[in-house]
Amino acid sequence: MKLLKISVLCLLSTVVIGSCIKQKYTSPPDTTTLDPNLPVNASLLSLANQAFSMNSGQYRVLGDTTVYGIVIADDKSGNFYKQIVIQDSTGGIAITLDKTTVYGDYPIGRKVYVKLKGLLLMNYAGLPEITYSVNSLGKTTGIPSSLIGNYIIKASYPNTVTPKEFTADDLTSTNLQPYYNTLIKIDNMQFGVTFLGKIYAASTLTGAFASSDTITSCNHLVNLVMYNSSFATFQPYLLPTGNGPVTTVLSNYNGSVQLLIRDTSDVQFTGPRCP
Repeated sequence: MKLLKISVLCLLSTVVIGSCIKQKYTSPPDTTTLDPNLPVNASLLSLANQAFSMNSGQYRVLGDTTVYGIVIADDKSGNFYKQIVIQDSTGGIAITLDKTTVYGDYPIGRKVYVKLKGLLLMNYAGLPEITYSVNSLGKTTGIPSSLIGNYIIKASYPNTVTPKEFTADDLTSTNLQPYYNTLIKIDNMQFGVTFLGKIYAASTLTGAFASSDTITSCNHLVNLVMYNSSFATFQPYLLPTGNGPVTTVLSNYNGSVQLLIRDTSDVQFTGPRCP
């Protein structure tokens, strides 16, 4: 009985003392600024140029090479699917992954290193791409989910990539190959008059997979295609009716320039519309 009383007193003392002591919460270490500083021995533009030297559908196995880049597009909105796009100071490239919701690990602004040994560099319909395998029919498979961490190494977050500014006329007079898979900004654009009152992409209920919306310059001499997925979260949103800048990942499909937005915040058509 005495032992029980002593135990109870000790327990009460512990509770009282513990309640008087302010517990200090130690947050987990912040690793967002950590950078493994892996040695880099190639630029993204050099890879892109190798892809451009091949015909559409051709690919080559990459050797012991490491590149780095900042993620400029992920799959958060669904307009990009099973891929990320990265950009360094020279250019950009798309990387296909056999995994969805990759934005949790590789969001826009994340710096990454990519170990390329064993991966494939491909000219995919005129666009440089890194993938994992290609079958006899030319269908690609991205890096398997279980292996992504072996190839793509996380570094600091967040980082900002400033888009290169273009006018609509620039896009008709400039060699655009070095800017594919990079972030650009085009001023004074608006959706074509036939697209007013329409939504970003047709619904999957109609059997659609994507829609091509046309944006035009104020002088109506330059028309560009904005390609939007029917699986994007912004698919049912109405297209803005004003004029302004658009920020986009510059893309290409079989020789035709395409604009790929990350989400609707990339489309700042809030100014007065050109006649």
